[in-house]
Amino acid sequence: MIQIVIALVISVAVLIAVSRLKLHPFFALLLAAMLFGVIMGKPFIEILTSMQTGFGSLLQQIGFLVAIGSCLGMVMEKTGAMAALGTKIISAFGPSRTVLAMSAIGVLVGIPVFCDSGFIILSRLIPALASTSTPSAQLSLALASGLYTTHTLVPPTPGPLAAAANLGATLHLGLVMLIGLAGSIPVAGVAYFLSKRLGLKIKTLAHETTTTETDPHPALLIFLPLVIPILLITMASLPTLISGLQSWNSVLQIIGNPAVALLIGLLFSFLLIRGKQKTAWPAWLSEALKDAGIILLITGAGGAFGSVIKSCGLDVLLKDMLSTSQANGVIFLFIAFGLAAILKTAQGSSTSAIIITSSILAPLTSAAGFIAPLDLATLVLAIGGGAMAVSHANDSYFWVVSQFGNIAERDAYKSYTLITLAQGITAWLVSILIFLL
Repeated sequence: MIQIVIALVISVAVLIAVSRLKLHPFFALLLAAMLFGVIMGKPFIEILTSMQTGFGSLLQQIGFLVAIGSCLGMVMEKTGAMAALGTKIISAFGPSRTVLAMSAIGVLVGIPVFCDSGFIILSRLIPALASTSTPSAQLSLALASGLYTTHTLVPPTPGPLAAAANLGATLHLGLVMLIGLAGSIPVAGVAYFLSKRLGLKIKTLAHETTTTETDPHPALLIFLPLVIPILLITMASLPTLISGLQSWNSVLQIIGNPAVALLIGLLFSFLLIRGKQKTAWPAWLSEALKDAGIILLITGAGGAFGSVIKSCGLDVLLKDMLSTSQANGVIFLFIAFGLAAILKTAQGSSTSAIIITSSILAPLTSAAGFIAPLDLATLVLAIGGGAMAVSHANDSYFWVVSQFGNIAERDAYKSYTLITLAQGITAWLVSILIFLL
């Protein structure tokens, strides 16, 4: 038992240390996996075999999803649909609720699009919306925290998607999405409240005024690529809840398959392509697939790490420590949150923190009593909450928010970093509430 704990502590410590030295997370994870196996005394060939098995198994589950989802987000970005979506939501909320509108925009756009690129593009809306009654800092913080919420909590963004795969919940991805969306409401609500309050105290740097182009996209076309995949994936879970839909089960399972649903959403996104863009879109997909490749390598390496841990009997250790009682289930959710928070705070990447934490905990879920799909979805939410707390100087998104939101570094620490801490704790508390109910 002591040997396993020591091996885990040392390998995670080395993982954090080499990440600080700017070694790519892919190699950092492989190194940590090898080190864990060596400390446990496993033959090196067995370690490599276990790593290859874990790597391939995880990519088999989410490879298509990450690739297609990345392409969908890229088309939404390049066609200008993201900015158009923001404009339409702001118009719907009205001029007196612009902060709330920016939060809602972030929550929606953060589902298919990386929060970094989403903020860079949508922050162009802020100068035109800021006023004496609505400081631009409030808008920037609301947008940043909204994007951060669903990017960290809701598949098909790579982090929660990889966590679902690591924990064996891919077949229940619709439920994971529903729990993630349910958790996103209070998390975004807390972030909205703090954005309004903390943003009042911040004087932003000078904003460049921008002119918004006339939106060529009908509102329906903008929302369809986002809404259709979510609806289809969710519908695939309905026959298990509503007996009257059993006759439609085979059809719903096909169109609600996450890969098929995202592919349908991608096809609808092609309707957004206009004019000269019709010759440029193949290059967009190539760029998106390159980004997806990096994500998949990191995700697969996380799976390799988890496979080595599983082969060393850590699940047996946890089974001796925890029963399946609710109290110990809460303890396990705290462990998930705490480990993700440590990794996030230490190395900066929410996605890496989610992947690594879920890889480490995957062999332990059964021993902790997390077997039911709802329990696994709740665990994904707790891990995502930990991976939100906190964003600071070693997180690239922190600097995107600071620089493009024109918020001084010192003020970003006092506002945005504090908001991410509150978001993470809220997500964890919601996961406990769902688990207990």
